[in-house]
Amino acid sequence: MPSGPGGRLFDYPLNSPVGIAAGPLLNSKWIEAYAKLGYDILTYATVRSVERQAYSLPNVRPVENREQSAIATKRPAVNGNATIAVSTGMPSMEPDVWRKDVRRAKDKIGRGQVLIVSVVGTSDIAAEAEALVADYTLCAVWASEAGADIIEVNLAVPNPFGDAGQMVYESIALSAQILYRVRSSVKVPVIAKMGAFRTPRHLHETATKLAPWAHGFELVHGIHRRVVDEDGNPAFEGAGRDFAYVVGADTFPACARQVEEMLAWRKAGAWDRAILAVGGITTAERAQHLLREGANAALVATVALFDPLFASRFRQLAHAAAVSAS
Repeated sequence: MPSGPGGRLFDYPLNSPVGIAAGPLLNSKWIEAYAKLGYDILTYATVRSVERQAYSLPNVRPVENREQSAIATKRPAVNGNATIAVSTGMPSMEPDVWRKDVRRAKDKIGRGQVLIVSVVGTSDIAAEAEALVADYTLCAVWASEAGADIIEVNLAVPNPFGDAGQMVYESIALSAQILYRVRSSVKVPVIAKMGAFRTPRHLHETATKLAPWAHGFELVHGIHRRVVDEDGNPAFEGAGRDFAYVVGADTFPACARQVEEMLAWRKAGAWDRAILAVGGITTAERAQHLLREGANAALVATVALFDPLFASRFRQLAHAAAVSAS
């Protein structure tokens, strides 16, 4: 494994600023494997206060991202061009199981690596906003007690108390309540995970108002799109699965633009928070670009599944760039 270029996230020294976003790392075994492959920021897949089963198979399909919808294809693209649609329903193990497993995951990572645990509130057990806030907080406390270095608060989920189609992060009031309560209840850094915003103004307003309650922001985890097969039928079977999150190479232009806007506002002094770049980072060059722009970390997901040795190639590119610069 090539040596890493170094880095830092909050007060944690890193071997490199490249890691894996929530999704691929399902348990401590996945964490251990990818830690050994040179990914130094490892995100334990999103956990809940209750057990949840995944949607029926298939729940991941390769797609072509077109103007009106994403079209499922038979074979994924290769060489850093893979784009997939994900419809899993955000499953979670039973809390007693994942809490013990997070402890195992923490023991499996090495020096210069950090463990993020992603948490989410479960809306169907929350009759009112206060109950949802409390559920997020409970998961965060459990994750912190189990050994998480950082808590990721997943706000990129449907808002059960908002208009149809609204996500939690699009409600500043609800997001602020969740982040305030979580940050007041744990002693580790808290990052807010957000999705795609409709306008730059909305992104700026949201980040500015949430900055007092978060140590950092993570964006963009995916693009919510209608996914159909080549005949125009829903690509995923089952009620409520017409739309899914499209992730991977095709999403990079839109996701990177939003990250760059956040970085520009931070540079202008709007606020001082860490920015973790996510979305379509499927080549080492894309990761390098966002890190040069000022991102504190570059997190991948799709490419880690199709090309587990991505982190090694990033390290090689970083080493070559350092040699050239010297």
